[in-house]
Amino acid sequence: MDILFVRHGESEANAQGIMQGSLDSPLSDRGREQARVLGGWLAARELRFEAAYCSPLERARETAEILCASLGREAPLVDPDVAEISSGELQGLDAAGIAEQFPSFMRRDISSLGDFAEFGGESYDRVQERARRFLDRLEARHRNPEETPRERQEVPDPRRILVVAHGGIIFQLVKQLICLPVPQVMILRYGNCSSTLIRMRERRGTYIGEVRWHMPLELIGGETRDPSVRLFR
Repeated sequence: MDILFVRHGESEANAQGIMQGSLDSPLSDRGREQARVLGGWLAARELRFEAAYCSPLERARETAEILCASLGREAPLVDPDVAEISSGELQGLDAAGIAEQFPSFMRRDISSLGDFAEFGGESYDRVQERARRFLDRLEARHRNPEETPRERQEVPDPRRILVVAHGGIIFQLVKQLICLPVPQVMILRYGNCSSTLIRMRERRGTYIGEVRWHMPLELIGGETRDPSVRLFR
C-alpha cells in the first residue's frame, strides 16, 4: 500500500503568519494555484488512487477537491482524525502576539513542540492516539490480506491512497509509519502542497513504511512562502 500525504495549499492565515491549528481559514489565490500545480503534476504521471481522504478544515478540503478534480476522481472522504492539531489559545495569533501573550511557548524545548495541552490545546498523547486510529482504519480498508509477505515487497502496482491534511498531523502520521520505536522528535519540513509518498511493506514480520519521496512544491515549478513556519523554529 502506498500513501501519498499532501499538505494543504497556502491559506489566508498562512499568508499572514498566523497560527491556525484547528481554526478554519480558506485557501488564498496562491494556495489554489499551488494545488493546481501539484494536481497537474500528479495527473501527468497518471497516478491513480484507490481512495482519497482529507481533513474537514476548509483549506485542506479545498486542496483535496482541486487535486481530485485534476485526477478525474470523486470528491475525497472527510475524516476528522486528520484535522490539524489544536493549539488552544495560541490559535489566531501571529509570532509577535504569541511572544507577547505566551512567551513560554517561544522558549520551549524542541521535544515539547508537539504538545499544546499547556495552552488549552491537544496533548501529544491525544494526537498520537488519533493518528494511530486513522492509520489503523487505512490498513483495515486498503491493505490486501491475500498478499503473502514476499508479494507485499514486490507488488508492482500497490494500492495507492491520497491523504490531504496539515503539516502538524502529517508529521505525526509519517513518524508513526516509518519509525520503530516512534520518536518524540523528528525534523521534516512540510511547506504548502509538499508531498510525501510512503510505501508500506512487510519487513521481517513488521509492516512498516519507507519514504519513496518527500517533495517540496518548488521542485515541480510551484511557489511557496509560509511566514507561520517561524513559529516552530
